[in-house]
Amino acid sequence: MNKKHFDEAIEAKDELKKEGQDVQLNIHTVDTYKKSFTFPQIAHNDYAVEQFETLSVAEQNLNNDPSNETQYENFIKVANDIASNLKERYKDQWVDPKDDRASAQE
Repeated sequence: MNKKHFDEAIEAKDELKKEGQDVQLNIHTVDTYKKSFTFPQIAHNDYAVEQFETLSVAEQNLNNDPSNETQYENFIKVANDIASNLKERYKDQWVDPKDDRASAQE
């Protein structure tokens, strides 16, 4: 997740709230990660399910309080950890949806 884009979304949400519109930000990383398997059924393996449950908790915490910097940092850490875990476990059967993560780790 690009921090600059996330901050811009928070600002836009705050502006809309000032105008009387209540907009909810929703992060859907678990869905994106599940769709990143070359064979969708792999997402139902016990290990993958366990990883997605961990990510889901961080995702929900951020969705509940998107302006909380600690929740954002925790979410990013968990998402990166889960991505590494899935790539290590499933190798080429899981394609990291964040295309710049691999180059950042080199």
